[in-house]
Amino acid sequence: MMRRLFIGLTFLLSLLACVASGQPRETFSLVPLQLGDTLIQVQLADTPEKRAQGLMFQQSADPGMLLLYAEPTAISLWMANTRMALDVAYIGPDWRIAELIRLEPFDKTPVPSQQPVIAALEMPRGWFAKHGVQLGQKVTLQTDKN
Repeated sequence: MMRRLFIGLTFLLSLLACVASGQPRETFSLVPLQLGDTLIQVQLADTPEKRAQGLMFQQSADPGMLLLYAEPTAISLWMANTRMALDVAYIGPDWRIAELIRLEPFDKTPVPSQQPVIAALEMPRGWFAKHGVQLGQKVTLQTDKN
């Protein structure tokens, strides 16, 4: 576990060095995501580089971001270089919301998932409450195959 955390932090620090040095930042495509009766478009972070950059340096959390993993994994999120307050849904391997957490701007304290997850959905603070999103709710990533 410590080795995995060390590798992740090393990668993140390398990415931050690249961003700080003026190298190009990742760009994100938009994908449709269904939460109950609500269909939204969110930015997709489906590579290690995109997940590491996340919402850092963006001016707004709109339209939200889905950090997607190829297989369920234990993750930790933090708010380095992220200026807006976020609510995050950790999404379990069954594509149901396993946890809802709050993240504070610029807080570098890692907030781990309590179980392996397939994704994390980062939204502006209050978005989940406003839309009635709750634990156990089904999340569906809309694809051409659906």
